[in-house]
Amino acid sequence: MNVDELDQYIKSNCRAYNIFIEKAREEQNDKNSRRQPKKRFNSEKVERESQKMWEAVIANLHSNLQSDKSLKRGAAIRWIAFMNENNILESFEDSMGELELSE
Repeated sequence: MNVDELDQYIKSNCRAYNIFIEKAREEQNDKNSRRQPKKRFNSEKVERESQKMWEAVIANLHSNLQSDKSLKRGAAIRWIAFMNENNILESFEDSMGELELSE
């Protein structure tokens, strides 16, 4: 399973993305409000920055999962089975709920 497939699987099967992206937008809007008025990002840029934050989280999760030797070159079905067996989605969703992004 590649990073994009993992991203789509997570978005389709748990609320982690929705929880995280809401927090990321809040964080980016807060950062933006502290910028000089002329240097503030428009809403599209804030959204892109929030998406970049999500992409980094997914890349990190993918890397952590891939460190399991059984998944290194495993098919997507093996990844899904592994995530189900180890309650990865539930844990990931819970961790997104507890996450605090503020600096």
